[in-house]
Amino acid sequence: MILFLFLNSAGTVSVMSQKKSGNEPLRLYLNANGTQWLQFSSYLQLWGRVNENNPGSTVNDELENVTTDISIRRFRLGVSSSPWAKTYVSFQLGVNNLNYLSPRGTSVDLLDAYVQYDFSEYLGIGAGKSAWNGLSRYTSPSSSKLMGYDLTFVALPTLDSTDDLIRKLSLFAKGKIGAFDYRLVLAKPLSVRNSSSFNPEPAEKLARFTDNRPKLQYSGYLKYEFLERESNTSPFHTGTYLGGKKVLNLGAGFTFQADALWSLEDGDERYHDLKLFASDIFLDLPLGSNKQKAITCYLGYFNFNFGPNYIRLLGANNPTNGVRPEMASFNGRGNAFPVSGTGEAVFGQFGYLFPKMGAGGSMGRLQPYLSGQYSEFEGFANSIVQYDLGVNWYFNGHLSKLSFNAQNRPILFDSGNGLAAQDRKWMLVLQYQYRME
Repeated sequence: MILFLFLNSAGTVSVMSQKKSGNEPLRLYLNANGTQWLQFSSYLQLWGRVNENNPGSTVNDELENVTTDISIRRFRLGVSSSPWAKTYVSFQLGVNNLNYLSPRGTSVDLLDAYVQYDFSEYLGIGAGKSAWNGLSRYTSPSSSKLMGYDLTFVALPTLDSTDDLIRKLSLFAKGKIGAFDYRLVLAKPLSVRNSSSFNPEPAEKLARFTDNRPKLQYSGYLKYEFLERESNTSPFHTGTYLGGKKVLNLGAGFTFQADALWSLEDGDERYHDLKLFASDIFLDLPLGSNKQKAITCYLGYFNFNFGPNYIRLLGANNPTNGVRPEMASFNGRGNAFPVSGTGEAVFGQFGYLFPKMGAGGSMGRLQPYLSGQYSEFEGFANSIVQYDLGVNWYFNGHLSKLSFNAQNRPILFDSGNGLAAQDRKWMLVLQYQYRME
């Protein structure tokens, strides 16, 4: 009823006609000339998975070497609008990692709720809870328009430590000046006490996030667009345009927060600034006169300083809920492995999109891809490598696609001279994505 009254009060309401299914947004025009609108979007990502668990992993206190499961990796329901000139608002609900171990009655989270005003192309300002972040391209990823099956976690070094699924309460500025695209963000980090990995006690020569001296967090990202320009209406960066755009960008960014972590040095407390830097290059290029083929490439360099020997372990949508300490590796339970830490990392990704298959393109398109991360972190005896091999089958672009991914990760143990990879494990994921917009 409220929506009905709102639409009527806005004037003429019309639904945008869709010449081709899925090619136009699900949008309601709120005035006759189409400058005011209300748009709906939603997507669902379903996982079928086989995971070789880390050593000592348990499910309900029972050892389990291999876990097979079905889960909802992500669900989103969003509404965005331009209620009047130069103004944009966005609201989004969602849930991640709804699997067989999740408590019944899992609540849906308010992910995005922000408003922005564009003074001009050069400057827009906004505030609220959002994914407007600096640092790198994939620190604000469009998780339903990726080439890989999941996020680039090295680009999300504070994930669920000082944010909520990459979102923060923040004030941001963004804009385009010629071929430059910039964003600057001032955020009040979420309390790390509410993080699942929070440990309230400092450790000797091991940095941990702390809430003792909560300070503002500053971040920014600047990219130069050599070819076509990307939209900056929303914070999210697309992973692949499927031949629909010629993009070549070179970017660099940072994140800084004073006294974000602490440790002990000979029993004395020491506080450490969070200092993160990144640079990256992204290429998405259609090939051939009819643009039926395309290549997508990404290369990112990350230099992180969290304090001494900080390592972030992450197991997305973890299929286990325990580990036996006497059998455990450094990785911990399930599918976790080191994704970021104090030190350096390089992440690369390459994919090739084939032309449409079948009569009239009715069988969709295939896009094989590979990605890998090379990391040198403090406390490691040597470097580590993690890689993925996968293929996307696009039935209707990002609106309907099936992805298969094989991930190989290192398993680390204490070698006496630091942590070293002594084994490797696989995780196989079959993901179906349905997107409505």
